[in-house]
Amino acid sequence: MWRDELLQDIKGLSGVPIFIAVVLISFFAGEKSLALQLTAGLILAYAVTVILRIAFFSQRPDKQKFTSFIEKVDASSFPSLHSMRAAVLAAVLSLHFDNSLLTAFFAVAAISIAVARVLQKRHFAGDVIAGLILGVIVGFLVARFIS
Repeated sequence: MWRDELLQDIKGLSGVPIFIAVVLISFFAGEKSLALQLTAGLILAYAVTVILRIAFFSQRPDKQKFTSFIEKVDASSFPSLHSMRAAVLAAVLSLHFDNSLLTAFFAVAAISIAVARVLQKRHFAGDVIAGLILGVIVGFLVARFIS
């Protein structure tokens, strides 16, 4: 029981509410460029995920049922959007703060989220690895091109 609760808490770190909270904190702290990078990264992560899930449908380990096109996109396992969001957040914040200790913390958090998704049987290992890699790429791109 405690393991399931812990996994839910870890997974929650990559949820949209946390992401939006970080965007809002950045914006109101005067870090408008960071807020814009994070917002663009979130939008791009969703776009990449939807495109890949349409092109490469992959059933989740726990076989989610679907009756519509939108449900089918949500039922697809590849790539992990939670992992991608966590990696975007980790990459953008790491580049912004340029601190080795914070970078290590963000990396461990993102990897923990990916592991939680596999342990919860929501994704296969390849799904979360792809999500992490794509998230880092998206994070670097938005940090590079939005200043």
